[in-house]
Amino acid sequence: MIAEPTEPWMNNVHETLNRYTVRFFTGSFEQDLTKRFEQFGQNATWWVSPDWKVIYIATEWTDYKQGNGPDGYGVTLHKLWKSTDGGMTWRRLAWPEVNNIGQLSFLDADRGYAIGWGPRIWRTADGGEHWEEVKAPALAYEVDSERTRAAQMSARADVRPIKGTRFELTAASLEKNGVLFFAFFSPEPYRGQKAVSLVYALRWEDPADIFARADEPRGPEIVIPEATVVDVLWVRGGERGPRGNALYLLTEQGLPHNHDIPHDTDRARPAGVWRWTGERATHLKTFDDDIRPDALYVGKDGLLLIDASSSRNEHDIALVSRDGGESWTRQDEGPGAAGGHFENGGTTKWRYFGYSLLSREIH
Repeated sequence: MIAEPTEPWMNNVHETLNRYTVRFFTGSFEQDLTKRFEQFGQNATWWVSPDWKVIYIATEWTDYKQGNGPDGYGVTLHKLWKSTDGGMTWRRLAWPEVNNIGQLSFLDADRGYAIGWGPRIWRTADGGEHWEEVKAPALAYEVDSERTRAAQMSARADVRPIKGTRFELTAASLEKNGVLFFAFFSPEPYRGQKAVSLVYALRWEDPADIFARADEPRGPEIVIPEATVVDVLWVRGGERGPRGNALYLLTEQGLPHNHDIPHDTDRARPAGVWRWTGERATHLKTFDDDIRPDALYVGKDGLLLIDASSSRNEHDIALVSRDGGESWTRQDEGPGAAGGHFENGGTTKWRYFGYSLLSREIH
């Protein structure tokens, strides 16, 4: 059968985008899935507790029928939802609709972080009822030196829009030891070094102004030259895993693409891996130019897995290491899937492709 528009709005891409929804299903392999949640939105992020009881979902809905706002972007609304009974019932939490949430990470059902545009970091200790903002480091903001942010907000529509209002962290990971590692590519030099990515560590007990205080703000733990950190992963040392605790960093090597330079977006930015054990980060590997990195995982017995894709044939690629990142094998997983996942500490890799959920064991 061929889908044919039956109403005028179906021929308007803005109308169809405005009707996109975010859905949440529960079920099992033996039973059909049941829809538990649906709200308007083109994007979303979520977190589920280990016992599958507490669920947070942040939805993002852009009104494609309206023009751009004062920051030069479309009008976007953000909402935060919570369930405490495995998705059977939901409650909308008090959350400013202008504040984007691109990532939710929790230590337990009550203590967690929300990360969004700006970049901005919030944390809650009471299950999302109240939030405290942790000020990001000054170098995380793309500053317009010609105009103050307040002045730009009141500017006329024909004046150059605010810069960097949707500047984002390039990576953030909340580890089981309670430390939130986050990274960004600095638009300004750091201690005389240009074109660097900075990696910071935020502990749960740290004050909210730890990175922005006037007197001795905490600096970055790691400085990576000419690379963008895509993902970070804390790996605890063990008898069968890497010796000693280590933070692994997945990167795109080279400077970010400059859209003002013709054809610069064609420049390859291959994936790279770094390891940090408390002092200077060590570069372990740069992969083939076609590799586009996505996420980094640790499996059973210290196995490391990079979820990636290939620009050469649009296939999904798994990069696997069994010696702490010193050497890697490349595994072609076939045409690009719509989604995938690997559970840290396990061996099973999941892919959603062609309306089917597929799995395989990583050995």
